[in-house]
Amino acid sequence: MKLNILTFLPVVIFSVIPSVLGEKINIEIREKVTLPEKQIVLGDIAYVSCNNPSLLERINNILIGNTPWPGNVRKIETDIINARLMDEGIDLKEIAYGSTTSSLIAVESITITGEEIIKKAKEYLLSKLSRPEGEIIIESDRPPMDKLLPANGGDVLWEISQIDANKDRGNVQLVVRISIDEKQYLKVPVFLTIRTYEDIVVPNKKIDRHDILAMDDLVIKRIETTKLAGVTFDNIEDLIGKRAIRPILPNIPIIGEMIDNPPLIKKGDFVKVSIQSGNLSIVTKGVAKEDGYVGKLIRIKNIDSNKDLYGRVEDSTTVKIIF
Repeated sequence: MKLNILTFLPVVIFSVIPSVLGEKINIEIREKVTLPEKQIVLGDIAYVSCNNPSLLERINNILIGNTPWPGNVRKIETDIINARLMDEGIDLKEIAYGSTTSSLIAVESITITGEEIIKKAKEYLLSKLSRPEGEIIIESDRPPMDKLLPANGGDVLWEISQIDANKDRGNVQLVVRISIDEKQYLKVPVFLTIRTYEDIVVPNKKIDRHDILAMDDLVIKRIETTKLAGVTFDNIEDLIGKRAIRPILPNIPIIGEMIDNPPLIKKGDFVKVSIQSGNLSIVTKGVAKEDGYVGKLIRIKNIDSNKDLYGRVEDSTTVKIIF
Protein backbone atom coordinates (compact mmCIF):
# COMPACT_ATOMS: atom_id res chain seq x y z
CA MET A 1 0.00 0.00 0.00
CA LYS A 2 2.85 2.37 0.87
CA LEU A 3 4.49 1.61 -2.48
CA ASN A 4 1.34 2.59 -4.35
CA ILE A 5 1.23 6.06 -2.71
CA LEU A 6 4.83 6.79 -3.68
CA THR A 7 4.17 5.65 -7.22
CA PHE A 8 1.32 8.13 -7.76
CA LEU A 9 2.86 11.09 -5.84
CA PRO A 10 4.87 12.57 -8.81
CA VAL A 11 1.76 12.55 -10.91
CA VAL A 12 -0.07 14.57 -8.30
CA ILE A 13 2.80 17.11 -7.91
CA PHE A 14 3.18 17.73 -11.64
CA SER A 15 -0.53 18.18 -12.06
CA VAL A 16 -0.51 20.98 -9.42
CA ILE A 17 2.55 22.98 -10.67
CA PRO A 18 0.89 24.71 -13.66
CA SER A 19 -1.90 26.13 -11.56
CA VAL A 20 0.61 27.42 -8.99
CA LEU A 21 3.14 28.95 -11.41
CA GLY A 22 0.73 30.11 -14.12
CA GLU A 23 -0.82 33.56 -13.53
CA LYS A 24 -4.01 34.33 -15.35
CA ILE A 25 -3.81 37.93 -16.62
CA ASN A 26 -6.96 39.83 -17.60
CA ILE A 27 -6.60 42.86 -19.86
CA GLU A 28 -9.61 45.09 -20.46
CA ILE A 29 -8.63 47.61 -23.15
CA ARG A 30 -10.07 51.11 -22.81
CA GLU A 31 -11.78 52.16 -26.03
CA LYS A 32 -10.76 55.86 -25.90
CA VAL A 33 -8.06 57.51 -23.80
CA THR A 34 -6.82 61.11 -23.55
CA LEU A 35 -3.36 61.45 -22.02
CA PRO A 36 -0.80 64.16 -21.37
CA GLU A 37 2.11 64.13 -23.81
CA LYS A 38 4.21 61.18 -22.67
CA GLN A 39 5.37 57.66 -23.37
CA ILE A 40 2.38 55.35 -23.19
CA VAL A 41 2.45 52.32 -20.89
CA LEU A 42 -0.09 49.54 -20.91
CA GLY A 43 -1.69 50.72 -17.67
CA ASP A 44 -2.61 54.02 -19.42
CA ILE A 45 -4.86 52.32 -21.96
CA ALA A 46 -6.08 49.15 -20.22
CA TYR A 47 -7.29 47.79 -16.91
CA VAL A 48 -5.00 44.90 -15.99
CA SER A 49 -5.68 42.38 -13.23
CA CYS A 50 -3.88 39.32 -11.90
CA ASN A 51 -3.17 37.75 -8.51
CA ASN A 52 0.54 38.54 -8.48
CA PRO A 53 1.15 42.18 -7.40
CA SER A 54 4.74 42.38 -8.71
CA LEU A 55 3.69 40.88 -12.04
CA LEU A 56 0.76 43.30 -12.21
CA GLU A 57 3.07 46.29 -11.72
CA ARG A 58 5.45 44.95 -14.34
CA ILE A 59 2.68 44.52 -16.92
CA ASN A 60 1.15 47.92 -16.21
CA ASN A 61 4.51 49.56 -16.94
CA ILE A 62 5.15 47.84 -20.26
CA LEU A 63 6.06 50.56 -22.78
CA ILE A 64 3.65 50.79 -25.73
CA GLY A 65 4.83 53.94 -27.58
CA ASN A 66 4.41 57.71 -27.62
CA THR A 67 1.27 59.82 -27.54
CA PRO A 68 0.25 61.26 -30.93
CA TRP A 69 0.69 64.85 -32.10
CA PRO A 70 -1.97 67.25 -30.76
CA GLY A 71 -5.13 67.04 -32.84
CA ASN A 72 -4.38 63.46 -33.98
CA VAL A 73 -5.22 60.03 -32.56
CA ARG A 74 -3.18 56.84 -32.31
CA LYS A 75 -4.79 53.41 -32.51
CA ILE A 76 -3.30 50.63 -30.39
CA GLU A 77 -4.57 47.12 -31.16
CA THR A 78 -4.07 43.77 -29.41
CA ASP A 79 -1.37 42.79 -31.92
CA ILE A 80 0.84 45.62 -30.67
CA ILE A 81 0.10 44.78 -27.04
CA ASN A 82 0.88 41.11 -27.64
CA ALA A 83 4.22 42.02 -29.19
CA ARG A 84 5.15 44.12 -26.15
CA LEU A 85 4.05 41.35 -23.79
CA MET A 86 6.19 38.81 -25.62
CA ASP A 87 9.17 41.19 -25.44
CA GLU A 88 8.74 41.08 -21.67
CA GLY A 89 8.64 37.31 -21.64
CA ILE A 90 4.93 37.07 -20.82
CA ASP A 91 3.22 33.86 -21.99
CA LEU A 92 0.33 34.91 -24.21
CA LYS A 93 -1.55 31.74 -23.22
CA GLU A 94 -2.10 33.36 -19.84
CA ILE A 95 -3.63 36.52 -21.36
CA ALA A 96 -7.38 37.02 -21.51
CA TYR A 97 -8.75 40.11 -23.28
CA GLY A 98 -12.13 41.70 -22.82
CA SER A 99 -14.50 42.61 -25.62
CA THR A 100 -12.58 45.71 -26.77
CA THR A 101 -9.72 44.97 -29.16
CA SER A 102 -8.19 48.43 -29.65
CA SER A 103 -7.74 51.80 -27.98
CA LEU A 104 -7.86 55.27 -29.62
CA ILE A 105 -5.39 57.59 -27.90
CA ALA A 106 -5.49 61.39 -28.02
CA VAL A 107 -3.25 63.86 -26.23
CA GLU A 108 -4.34 66.62 -23.87
CA SER A 109 -3.94 69.91 -25.71
CA ILE A 110 -4.40 73.65 -25.55
CA THR A 111 -5.58 75.85 -28.41
CA ILE A 112 -3.54 78.70 -29.83
CA THR A 113 -6.07 80.74 -31.79
CA GLY A 114 -5.38 82.36 -35.12
CA GLU A 115 -6.27 85.71 -33.54
CA GLU A 116 -3.59 85.22 -30.89
CA ILE A 117 -0.99 84.42 -33.55
CA ILE A 118 -1.95 87.56 -35.50
CA LYS A 119 -1.78 89.66 -32.32
CA LYS A 120 1.74 88.44 -31.56
CA ALA A 121 2.84 89.10 -35.15
CA LYS A 122 1.44 92.65 -35.08
CA GLU A 123 3.14 93.38 -31.75
CA TYR A 124 6.42 92.22 -33.25
CA LEU A 125 6.05 94.52 -36.28
CA LEU A 126 5.12 97.52 -34.15
CA SER A 127 8.18 96.95 -31.97
CA LYS A 128 10.60 96.94 -34.92
CA LEU A 129 9.07 99.61 -37.18
CA SER A 130 10.51 103.07 -36.70
CA ARG A 131 7.25 104.84 -37.48
CA PRO A 132 4.94 106.11 -34.72
CA GLU A 133 1.99 103.79 -34.07
CA GLY A 134 -0.42 106.53 -35.20
CA GLU A 135 1.03 106.36 -38.72
CA ILE A 136 0.53 102.62 -39.14
CA ILE A 137 -2.40 100.27 -39.60
CA ILE A 138 -1.57 96.55 -39.76
CA GLU A 139 -4.16 94.32 -41.40
CA SER A 140 -4.49 90.58 -41.92
CA ASP A 141 -6.16 89.26 -45.08
CA ARG A 142 -5.35 85.60 -44.41
CA PRO A 143 -5.45 84.82 -40.67
CA PRO A 144 -4.02 81.39 -39.78
CA MET A 145 -6.22 78.60 -38.46
CA ASP A 146 -6.31 77.71 -34.77
CA LYS A 147 -3.43 75.46 -33.71
CA LEU A 148 -3.11 72.84 -30.97
CA LEU A 149 -0.25 72.38 -28.51
CA PRO A 150 0.23 69.66 -25.91
CA ALA A 151 -1.05 70.75 -22.51
CA ASN A 152 2.02 69.75 -20.55
CA GLY A 153 2.20 72.90 -18.45
CA GLY A 154 5.56 74.02 -19.86
CA ASP A 155 6.59 77.56 -20.73
CA VAL A 156 5.30 78.67 -24.14
CA LEU A 157 7.94 80.56 -26.15
CA TRP A 158 7.13 82.72 -29.19
CA GLU A 159 9.79 83.44 -31.80
CA ILE A 160 8.87 85.72 -34.71
CA SER A 161 10.89 86.77 -37.75
CA GLN A 162 10.17 88.70 -40.95
CA ILE A 163 11.08 87.24 -44.35
CA ASP A 164 12.15 90.62 -45.80
CA ALA A 165 13.40 92.40 -42.69
CA ASN A 166 13.89 95.74 -44.49
CA LYS A 167 10.33 96.06 -45.77
CA ASP A 168 8.31 98.50 -43.66
CA ARG A 169 5.11 98.89 -45.72
CA GLY A 170 2.83 96.95 -48.03
CA ASN A 171 2.52 93.15 -47.97
CA VAL A 172 4.91 91.41 -45.59
CA GLN A 173 5.38 87.79 -44.54
CA LEU A 174 6.39 86.66 -41.07
CA VAL A 175 7.17 83.25 -39.59
CA VAL A 176 5.85 82.50 -36.09
CA ARG A 177 7.55 79.65 -34.24
CA ILE A 178 5.98 78.35 -31.02
CA SER A 179 7.92 76.16 -28.62
CA ILE A 180 7.28 74.60 -25.23
CA ASP A 181 10.30 74.16 -22.96
CA GLU A 182 12.60 74.83 -25.96
CA LYS A 183 10.95 72.14 -28.11
CA GLN A 184 9.42 73.63 -31.28
CA TYR A 185 5.90 72.47 -32.02
CA LEU A 186 4.56 74.98 -34.53
CA LYS A 187 5.93 76.99 -37.45
CA VAL A 188 3.20 79.22 -38.87
CA PRO A 189 3.50 81.61 -41.87
CA VAL A 190 1.65 84.89 -41.28
CA PHE A 191 0.76 87.36 -44.04
CA LEU A 192 0.10 90.98 -43.08
CA THR A 193 -0.34 94.33 -44.80
CA ILE A 194 1.31 97.41 -43.31
CA ARG A 195 -0.56 100.57 -44.29
CA THR A 196 1.28 103.83 -43.65
CA TYR A 197 -0.24 107.30 -43.23
CA GLU A 198 1.78 110.51 -43.09
CA ASP A 199 1.23 114.25 -42.85
CA ILE A 200 2.78 115.47 -46.10
CA VAL A 201 2.64 118.47 -48.41
CA VAL A 202 0.09 118.46 -51.25
CA PRO A 203 -1.06 121.22 -53.58
CA ASN A 204 -4.50 122.72 -52.93
CA LYS A 205 -4.91 123.54 -56.62
CA LYS A 206 -3.51 122.39 -59.93
CA ILE A 207 0.16 123.24 -60.41
CA ASP A 208 1.21 123.68 -64.02
CA ARG A 209 4.58 122.75 -65.47
CA HIS A 210 7.27 125.32 -64.65
CA ASP A 211 5.11 127.01 -61.99
CA ILE A 212 7.09 128.25 -58.98
CA LEU A 213 5.60 126.91 -55.76
CA ALA A 214 4.31 129.50 -53.29
CA MET A 215 2.93 129.27 -49.75
CA ASP A 216 -0.66 129.75 -50.91
CA ASP A 217 -0.37 126.79 -53.27
CA LEU A 218 0.38 124.20 -50.60
CA VAL A 219 -1.21 122.53 -47.57
CA ILE A 220 -0.28 119.66 -45.26
CA LYS A 221 -2.65 116.72 -45.36
CA ARG A 222 -2.69 113.19 -43.94
CA ILE A 223 -2.33 110.81 -46.87
CA GLU A 224 -1.92 107.03 -47.17
CA THR A 225 1.64 106.48 -48.35
CA THR A 226 1.67 102.67 -48.45
CA LYS A 227 2.30 102.47 -52.20
CA LEU A 228 3.90 105.89 -52.60
CA ALA A 229 7.44 105.74 -53.96
CA GLY A 230 9.86 108.63 -53.70
CA VAL A 231 10.82 111.35 -51.24
CA THR A 232 7.90 113.26 -49.72
CA PHE A 233 7.88 116.52 -47.76
CA ASP A 234 6.34 117.30 -44.39
CA ASN A 235 7.33 120.99 -44.31
CA ILE A 236 5.81 123.53 -46.70
CA GLU A 237 8.81 125.86 -46.40
CA ASP A 238 11.05 123.20 -47.95
CA LEU A 239 9.11 123.62 -51.21
CA ILE A 240 8.72 127.38 -51.42
CA GLY A 241 10.48 128.65 -54.53
CA LYS A 242 10.80 125.22 -56.11
CA ARG A 243 9.68 124.74 -59.71
CA ALA A 244 7.23 122.06 -60.90
CA ILE A 245 8.76 120.04 -63.72
CA ARG A 246 5.39 118.55 -64.63
CA PRO A 247 1.70 119.26 -63.86
CA ILE A 248 0.62 118.28 -60.32
CA LEU A 249 -3.06 117.75 -59.51
CA PRO A 250 -4.68 118.94 -56.26
CA ASN A 251 -4.26 116.68 -53.19
CA ILE A 252 -1.60 114.58 -54.92
CA PRO A 253 1.49 114.10 -52.72
CA ILE A 254 4.47 116.10 -53.98
CA ILE A 255 7.53 113.89 -54.31
CA GLY A 256 11.09 114.83 -55.12
CA GLU A 257 10.96 113.87 -58.79
CA MET A 258 8.12 116.34 -59.44
CA ILE A 259 10.16 119.44 -58.64
CA ASP A 260 13.55 121.06 -59.08
CA ASN A 261 15.21 124.38 -58.39
CA PRO A 262 14.22 127.09 -60.87
CA PRO A 263 17.07 128.02 -63.24
CA LEU A 264 19.01 131.19 -62.46
CA ILE A 265 18.94 132.02 -66.15
CA LYS A 266 15.95 131.16 -68.29
CA LYS A 267 15.89 130.51 -71.99
CA GLY A 268 15.50 133.88 -73.78
CA ASP A 269 16.99 135.95 -70.94
CA PHE A 270 19.49 138.68 -71.84
CA VAL A 271 22.76 137.98 -70.07
CA LYS A 272 26.15 139.60 -69.59
CA VAL A 273 28.78 137.56 -71.40
CA SER A 274 32.26 137.67 -69.89
CA ILE A 275 34.92 136.44 -72.30
CA GLN A 276 38.31 135.57 -70.84
CA SER A 277 41.33 134.80 -73.01
CA GLY A 278 44.68 134.98 -71.21
CA ASN A 279 45.05 138.49 -69.81
CA LEU A 280 42.35 139.76 -72.13
CA SER A 281 38.85 140.21 -70.71
CA ILE A 282 35.85 141.33 -72.75
CA VAL A 283 32.28 141.88 -71.59
CA THR A 284 29.46 141.81 -74.11
CA LYS A 285 25.76 140.94 -74.30
CA GLY A 286 24.09 137.70 -75.20
CA VAL A 287 20.82 135.78 -75.18
CA ALA A 288 20.42 132.46 -73.31
CA LYS A 289 19.41 129.67 -75.66
CA GLU A 290 18.51 127.35 -72.74
CA ASP A 291 17.89 127.38 -69.01
CA GLY A 292 20.97 127.58 -66.83
CA TYR A 293 22.05 126.78 -63.26
CA VAL A 294 25.13 127.93 -61.35
CA GLY A 295 28.22 126.11 -62.59
CA LYS A 296 26.47 124.55 -65.58
CA LEU A 297 27.37 125.08 -69.25
CA ILE A 298 24.67 126.63 -71.43
CA ARG A 299 24.44 127.76 -75.02
CA ILE A 300 24.17 131.50 -75.61
CA LYS A 301 24.01 133.72 -78.65
CA ASN A 302 26.47 136.60 -78.85
CA ILE A 303 24.43 139.62 -79.93
CA ASP A 304 27.42 141.42 -81.51
CA SER A 305 28.71 138.47 -83.57
CA ASN A 306 25.38 136.63 -83.88
CA LYS A 307 27.30 133.41 -83.09
CA ASP A 308 26.43 130.67 -80.61
CA LEU A 309 28.86 130.12 -77.76
CA TYR A 310 28.99 127.93 -74.68
CA GLY A 311 29.62 129.43 -71.27
CA ARG A 312 29.41 128.59 -67.59
CA VAL A 313 26.69 130.24 -65.49
CA GLU A 314 28.22 132.51 -62.84
CA ASP A 315 25.04 133.98 -61.38
CA SER A 316 21.56 135.04 -62.47
CA THR A 317 22.89 137.56 -64.99
CA THR A 318 26.38 136.45 -66.02
CA VAL A 319 27.80 133.72 -68.23
CA LYS A 320 31.56 133.34 -68.40
CA ILE A 321 33.38 132.03 -71.48
CA ILE A 322 37.01 130.95 -71.21
CA PHE A 323 39.17 130.29 -74.25
